[in-house]
Amino acid sequence: MNQALNPVDGFKPKRFFLLIILFVGILLASILFSIVVGPTPLDLSNVLAGNDAQKDVFKVVSIRIPRAFAALIVGGCLAVAGVIFQALIHNPLASPYILGVSAGGSLGTVCAIAFGFVYLIPFSFLGCVVAILLVFFVARSNGRLFADTLLLSGVIVNTFFSACIMFVTYMTGSDQTLRIMRWIIGGIADLYEWTTLGVGLSVLFVLTVWLCFWGRVLNLLSISDDTAERMGVDIQRVRIRMFLLASLLTATAVSISGPIGFVGLIIPHILRLIIGVDHRLLIPISALAGASFLVVANTLASVIWRVPLPVGMITAFIGGPFFIWLLKTREIRRSGYGN
Repeated sequence: MNQALNPVDGFKPKRFFLLIILFVGILLASILFSIVVGPTPLDLSNVLAGNDAQKDVFKVVSIRIPRAFAALIVGGCLAVAGVIFQALIHNPLASPYILGVSAGGSLGTVCAIAFGFVYLIPFSFLGCVVAILLVFFVARSNGRLFADTLLLSGVIVNTFFSACIMFVTYMTGSDQTLRIMRWIIGGIADLYEWTTLGVGLSVLFVLTVWLCFWGRVLNLLSISDDTAERMGVDIQRVRIRMFLLASLLTATAVSISGPIGFVGLIIPHILRLIIGVDHRLLIPISALAGASFLVVANTLASVIWRVPLPVGMITAFIGGPFFIWLLKTREIRRSGYGN
Protein backbone atom coordinates (compact mmCIF):
# COMPACT_ATOMS: atom_id res chain seq x y z
CA MET A 1 0.00 0.00 0.00
CA ASN A 2 1.32 3.41 -0.97
CA GLN A 3 2.35 5.23 2.20
CA ALA A 4 0.78 8.44 0.89
CA LEU A 5 -2.56 6.67 0.80
CA ASN A 6 -2.03 4.78 4.04
CA PRO A 7 -1.50 7.48 6.64
CA VAL A 8 -1.93 5.32 9.73
CA ASP A 9 1.51 6.26 11.03
CA GLY A 10 3.91 9.12 10.46
CA PHE A 11 1.95 11.91 12.17
CA LYS A 12 4.13 15.01 12.53
CA PRO A 13 3.09 17.30 15.41
CA LYS A 14 5.23 20.22 14.16
CA ARG A 15 3.53 20.18 10.75
CA PHE A 16 0.16 19.86 12.46
CA PHE A 17 0.64 22.97 14.61
CA LEU A 18 2.13 25.01 11.75
CA LEU A 19 -0.87 24.24 9.54
CA ILE A 20 -3.29 25.00 12.38
CA ILE A 21 -1.63 28.39 12.91
CA LEU A 22 -1.71 29.10 9.16
CA PHE A 23 -5.40 28.29 8.76
CA VAL A 24 -6.37 30.10 11.96
CA GLY A 25 -4.69 33.16 10.43
CA ILE A 26 -6.66 32.65 7.21
CA LEU A 27 -9.88 32.39 9.21
CA LEU A 28 -9.16 35.58 11.17
CA ALA A 29 -8.38 37.37 7.90
CA SER A 30 -11.67 36.17 6.39
CA ILE A 31 -13.60 37.45 9.43
CA LEU A 32 -11.88 40.83 9.17
CA PHE A 33 -12.73 40.88 5.45
CA SER A 34 -16.39 40.19 6.24
CA ILE A 35 -16.44 43.04 8.75
CA VAL A 36 -14.85 45.61 6.45
CA VAL A 37 -16.64 44.62 3.22
CA GLY A 38 -20.41 44.73 2.91
CA PRO A 39 -23.37 45.91 0.85
CA THR A 40 -23.21 49.37 2.48
CA PRO A 41 -20.09 51.47 3.17
CA LEU A 42 -18.48 51.34 6.59
CA ASP A 43 -16.15 53.86 8.20
CA LEU A 44 -14.10 51.45 10.26
CA SER A 45 -11.81 54.18 11.58
CA ASN A 46 -14.74 55.79 13.39
CA VAL A 47 -15.68 52.50 14.95
CA LEU A 48 -12.12 51.78 16.14
CA ALA A 49 -11.66 55.33 17.41
CA GLY A 50 -14.87 55.16 19.41
CA ASN A 51 -16.33 58.21 17.72
CA ASP A 52 -20.05 58.89 17.56
CA ALA A 53 -20.86 56.46 14.79
CA GLN A 54 -23.79 54.49 16.14
CA LYS A 55 -24.89 53.32 12.71
CA ASP A 56 -21.46 51.90 11.87
CA VAL A 57 -21.11 50.33 15.33
CA PHE A 58 -24.52 48.67 14.89
CA LYS A 59 -23.44 47.30 11.49
CA VAL A 60 -20.30 45.77 12.95
CA VAL A 61 -21.54 44.50 16.32
CA SER A 62 -25.10 43.48 15.52
CA ILE A 63 -24.92 42.45 11.86
CA ARG A 64 -21.52 41.73 10.37
CA ILE A 65 -19.81 39.98 13.29
CA PRO A 66 -22.77 37.67 14.07
CA ARG A 67 -23.19 36.96 10.36
CA ALA A 68 -19.50 36.10 10.06
CA PHE A 69 -19.73 33.72 13.02
CA ALA A 70 -22.85 32.11 11.56
CA ALA A 71 -21.00 31.49 8.28
CA LEU A 72 -18.01 30.21 10.26
CA ILE A 73 -20.15 27.67 12.10
CA VAL A 74 -22.01 26.48 9.00
CA GLY A 75 -18.89 26.18 6.85
CA GLY A 76 -16.92 24.37 9.53
CA CYS A 77 -19.73 21.94 10.33
CA LEU A 78 -20.39 21.04 6.70
CA ALA A 79 -16.69 20.60 5.88
CA VAL A 80 -16.05 18.29 8.84
CA ALA A 81 -19.23 16.32 8.12
CA GLY A 82 -18.08 15.93 4.52
CA VAL A 83 -14.72 14.53 5.68
CA ILE A 84 -16.46 11.96 7.87
CA PHE A 85 -18.95 10.84 5.22
CA GLN A 86 -16.22 10.52 2.60
CA ALA A 87 -14.05 8.43 4.91
CA LEU A 88 -16.89 6.08 5.84
CA ILE A 89 -18.06 5.56 2.26
CA HIS A 90 -14.58 5.51 0.66
CA ASN A 91 -15.73 8.07 -1.87
CA PRO A 92 -14.72 11.75 -2.25
CA LEU A 93 -18.09 12.48 -3.90
CA ALA A 94 -19.95 11.84 -0.65
CA SER A 95 -21.27 14.87 1.24
CA PRO A 96 -24.13 15.75 3.61
CA TYR A 97 -26.00 17.20 0.62
CA ILE A 98 -25.66 14.14 -1.60
CA LEU A 99 -26.24 11.52 1.10
CA GLY A 100 -29.66 12.89 2.01
CA VAL A 101 -28.66 13.97 5.52
CA SER A 102 -29.00 17.64 4.64
CA ALA A 103 -32.43 16.99 3.11
CA GLY A 104 -33.53 15.18 6.27
CA GLY A 105 -32.38 18.08 8.43
CA SER A 106 -34.08 20.48 6.07
CA LEU A 107 -37.38 18.59 6.35
CA GLY A 108 -37.17 18.69 10.15
CA THR A 109 -36.51 22.42 10.12
CA VAL A 110 -39.24 23.09 7.55
CA CYS A 111 -41.74 21.24 9.74
CA ALA A 112 -40.57 23.27 12.77
CA ILE A 113 -41.05 26.52 10.86
CA ALA A 114 -44.45 25.41 9.58
CA PHE A 115 -45.66 24.72 13.13
CA GLY A 116 -44.17 27.93 14.52
CA PHE A 117 -41.33 26.55 16.66
CA VAL A 118 -38.47 28.93 17.51
CA TYR A 119 -35.58 26.56 18.28
CA LEU A 120 -34.75 24.64 15.13
CA ILE A 121 -31.63 22.58 15.96
CA PRO A 122 -33.49 19.70 17.72
CA PHE A 123 -35.89 19.31 14.79
CA SER A 124 -33.06 19.55 12.29
CA PHE A 125 -31.06 16.90 14.15
CA LEU A 126 -34.13 14.66 14.36
CA GLY A 127 -34.59 14.97 10.59
CA CYS A 128 -30.93 14.10 10.04
CA VAL A 129 -31.20 11.04 12.29
CA VAL A 130 -34.34 9.85 10.49
CA ALA A 131 -32.54 10.28 7.16
CA ILE A 132 -29.56 8.29 8.42
CA LEU A 133 -31.83 5.52 9.71
CA LEU A 134 -33.54 5.31 6.33
CA VAL A 135 -30.16 5.22 4.58
CA PHE A 136 -29.06 2.43 6.92
CA PHE A 137 -32.30 0.52 6.32
CA VAL A 138 -31.98 0.73 2.54
CA ALA A 139 -28.23 0.01 2.47
CA ARG A 140 -28.19 -2.77 5.07
CA SER A 141 -27.69 -6.25 3.68
CA ASN A 142 -27.22 -9.46 5.70
CA GLY A 143 -26.77 -7.44 8.86
CA ARG A 144 -23.93 -5.33 7.45
CA LEU A 145 -23.53 -1.87 5.99
CA PHE A 146 -21.57 -1.72 2.76
CA ALA A 147 -19.90 1.50 1.65
CA ASP A 148 -20.78 1.07 -2.01
CA THR A 149 -24.54 0.96 -1.32
CA LEU A 150 -24.64 3.79 1.23
CA LEU A 151 -24.10 6.44 -1.45
CA LEU A 152 -26.90 5.10 -3.66
CA SER A 153 -29.18 4.82 -0.63
CA GLY A 154 -28.42 8.43 0.22
CA VAL A 155 -29.46 9.58 -3.22
CA ILE A 156 -32.79 7.76 -2.84
CA VAL A 157 -33.43 9.22 0.61
CA ASN A 158 -32.46 12.70 -0.61
CA THR A 159 -35.05 12.48 -3.39
CA PHE A 160 -37.75 11.28 -0.99
CA PHE A 161 -37.13 14.01 1.59
CA SER A 162 -36.99 16.68 -1.10
CA ALA A 163 -40.47 15.63 -2.17
CA CYS A 164 -41.62 15.81 1.46
CA ILE A 165 -40.22 19.32 1.77
CA MET A 166 -42.16 20.43 -1.30
CA PHE A 167 -45.35 18.87 0.10
CA VAL A 168 -45.01 20.59 3.50
CA THR A 169 -44.21 23.91 1.81
CA TYR A 170 -47.23 23.59 -0.47
CA MET A 171 -49.58 22.80 2.43
CA THR A 172 -48.32 25.62 4.69
CA GLY A 173 -49.93 29.05 4.98
CA SER A 174 -48.61 31.90 2.87
CA ASP A 175 -46.77 33.68 5.71
CA GLN A 176 -44.76 30.62 6.68
CA THR A 177 -44.30 29.57 3.05
CA LEU A 178 -42.31 32.71 2.27
CA ARG A 179 -40.06 32.09 5.28
CA ILE A 180 -39.59 28.46 4.28
CA MET A 181 -38.73 29.35 0.68
CA ARG A 182 -36.15 31.90 1.78
CA TRP A 183 -34.67 29.35 4.14
CA ILE A 184 -34.60 26.51 1.57
CA ILE A 185 -32.46 28.60 -0.78
CA GLY A 186 -29.74 28.54 1.85
CA GLY A 187 -28.39 31.79 3.19
CA ILE A 188 -26.84 33.56 6.16
CA ALA A 189 -29.30 36.06 7.65
CA ASP A 190 -28.42 39.53 8.92
CA LEU A 191 -29.49 39.00 12.53
CA TYR A 192 -28.72 36.08 14.83
CA GLU A 193 -29.12 35.53 18.55
CA TRP A 194 -25.80 35.00 20.30
CA THR A 195 -27.35 32.07 22.16
CA THR A 196 -27.90 30.23 18.87
CA LEU A 197 -24.40 31.05 17.68
CA GLY A 198 -22.93 29.96 21.00
CA VAL A 199 -24.62 26.58 20.78
CA GLY A 200 -23.52 26.12 17.17
CA LEU A 201 -19.93 27.13 17.90
CA SER A 202 -19.81 24.76 20.87
CA VAL A 203 -21.08 21.86 18.78
CA LEU A 204 -18.51 22.57 16.06
CA PHE A 205 -15.58 22.89 18.47
CA VAL A 206 -16.41 19.92 20.70
CA LEU A 207 -17.20 17.48 17.89
CA THR A 208 -14.19 18.55 15.81
CA VAL A 209 -11.84 17.97 18.75
CA TRP A 210 -13.55 14.67 19.57
CA LEU A 211 -13.37 13.46 15.98
CA CYS A 212 -9.65 14.26 15.85
CA PHE A 213 -9.10 11.47 18.41
CA TRP A 214 -10.83 9.10 15.98
CA GLY A 215 -8.53 10.15 13.15
CA ARG A 216 -6.46 6.98 13.11
CA VAL A 217 -9.59 4.79 13.01
CA LEU A 218 -10.96 6.88 10.13
CA ASN A 219 -7.62 6.45 8.35
CA LEU A 220 -8.07 2.70 8.53
CA LEU A 221 -11.69 2.86 7.38
CA SER A 222 -10.77 5.13 4.47
CA ILE A 223 -8.35 2.47 3.19
CA SER A 224 -10.80 -0.43 3.29
CA ASP A 225 -13.17 -2.25 5.61
CA ASP A 226 -10.93 -5.32 5.51
CA THR A 227 -7.90 -3.33 6.65
CA ALA A 228 -9.88 -1.81 9.51
CA GLU A 229 -11.20 -5.23 10.58
CA ARG A 230 -7.70 -6.73 10.58
CA MET A 231 -6.61 -3.90 12.90
CA GLY A 232 -9.41 -4.69 15.34
CA VAL A 233 -11.90 -1.94 14.41
CA ASP A 234 -15.59 -2.69 15.03
CA ILE A 235 -16.69 -1.33 11.66
CA GLN A 236 -20.43 -1.38 12.19
CA ARG A 237 -20.30 0.36 15.57
CA VAL A 238 -17.81 2.98 14.41
CA ARG A 239 -19.72 3.65 11.21
CA ILE A 240 -22.99 4.24 13.07
CA ARG A 241 -21.30 6.45 15.66
CA MET A 242 -19.50 8.53 13.05
CA PHE A 243 -22.64 8.90 10.95
CA LEU A 244 -24.54 10.21 13.98
CA LEU A 245 -21.81 12.71 14.87
CA ALA A 246 -21.63 13.91 11.26
CA SER A 247 -25.44 14.18 11.30
CA LEU A 248 -25.30 16.43 14.37
CA LEU A 249 -22.81 18.68 12.59
CA THR A 250 -25.06 18.77 9.53
CA ALA A 251 -28.13 19.48 11.66
CA THR A 252 -26.36 22.40 13.33
CA ALA A 253 -25.44 23.90 9.97
CA VAL A 254 -28.87 23.32 8.41
CA SER A 255 -30.74 24.83 11.35
CA ILE A 256 -28.71 28.05 11.10
CA SER A 257 -28.54 28.61 7.36
CA GLY A 258 -30.67 26.15 5.46
CA PRO A 259 -29.37 23.52 3.04
CA ILE A 260 -26.14 25.00 1.66
CA GLY A 261 -24.63 22.51 -0.75
CA PHE A 262 -21.15 21.58 -1.95
CA VAL A 263 -19.15 22.91 1.03
CA GLY A 264 -18.79 19.39 2.39
CA LEU A 265 -17.66 18.25 -1.06
CA ILE A 266 -15.28 20.99 -2.15
CA ILE A 267 -13.26 21.70 0.98
CA PRO A 268 -12.31 18.13 2.04
CA HIS A 269 -11.36 17.15 -1.50
CA ILE A 270 -9.12 20.18 -2.09
CA LEU A 271 -7.43 19.78 1.29
CA ARG A 272 -6.90 16.07 0.69
CA LEU A 273 -4.96 16.92 -2.46
CA ILE A 274 -2.91 19.58 -0.64
CA ILE A 275 -2.17 18.19 2.84
CA GLY A 276 -2.87 14.48 2.43
CA VAL A 277 -5.47 12.08 3.78
CA ASP A 278 -4.46 11.74 7.42
CA HIS A 279 -7.70 12.50 9.27
CA ARG A 280 -5.86 13.58 12.40
CA LEU A 281 -4.83 16.60 10.35
CA LEU A 282 -7.60 16.70 7.78
CA ILE A 283 -10.47 17.07 10.28
CA PRO A 284 -9.30 20.24 12.11
CA ILE A 285 -7.93 21.86 8.96
CA SER A 286 -11.22 21.18 7.15
CA ALA A 287 -13.11 22.89 9.98
CA LEU A 288 -10.93 26.01 9.66
CA ALA A 289 -10.87 26.00 5.85
CA GLY A 290 -14.62 25.38 5.53
CA ALA A 291 -15.31 28.20 7.96
CA SER A 292 -13.03 30.58 6.05
CA PHE A 293 -14.50 29.59 2.71
CA LEU A 294 -18.09 30.23 3.70
CA VAL A 295 -17.28 33.49 5.50
CA VAL A 296 -15.67 34.84 2.33
CA ALA A 297 -18.37 33.37 0.05
CA ASN A 298 -21.12 34.92 2.16
CA THR A 299 -19.38 38.31 2.08
CA LEU A 300 -19.05 38.14 -1.69
CA ALA A 301 -22.70 37.11 -1.98
CA SER A 302 -23.66 40.32 -0.20
CA VAL A 303 -21.76 42.65 -2.54
CA ILE A 304 -21.61 41.16 -6.05
CA TRP A 305 -25.22 42.09 -6.89
CA ARG A 306 -27.37 45.12 -6.22
CA VAL A 307 -29.20 43.08 -3.57
CA PRO A 308 -27.54 40.50 -1.27
CA LEU A 309 -27.72 36.97 -2.67
CA PRO A 310 -28.15 33.78 -0.63
CA VAL A 311 -24.73 32.21 -0.14
CA GLY A 312 -26.21 28.88 -1.25
CA MET A 313 -26.32 30.27 -4.78
CA ILE A 314 -22.61 31.12 -4.64
CA THR A 315 -21.59 27.68 -3.37
CA ALA A 316 -23.77 26.06 -6.04
CA PHE A 317 -22.16 28.14 -8.80
CA ILE A 318 -18.74 27.08 -7.51
CA GLY A 319 -19.63 23.53 -6.54
CA GLY A 320 -21.47 22.54 -9.71
CA PRO A 321 -18.48 22.91 -12.05
CA PHE A 322 -16.21 21.47 -9.35
CA PHE A 323 -18.41 18.39 -9.09
CA ILE A 324 -18.30 17.93 -12.86
CA TRP A 325 -14.52 18.29 -12.75
CA LEU A 326 -14.36 15.54 -10.12
CA LEU A 327 -16.37 13.25 -12.33
CA LYS A 328 -14.39 14.03 -15.49
CA THR A 329 -10.86 13.73 -14.12
CA ARG A 330 -8.90 10.90 -12.59
CA GLU A 331 -7.98 12.94 -9.53
CA ILE A 332 -10.48 10.88 -7.53
CA ARG A 333 -8.18 7.90 -7.82
CA ARG A 334 -5.24 9.90 -6.49
CA SER A 335 -7.17 11.50 -3.62
CA GLY A 336 -7.12 8.51 -1.32
CA TYR A 337 -10.64 7.09 -1.68
CA GLY A 338 -10.94 6.11 -5.34
CA ASN A 339 -11.23 2.50 -6.44
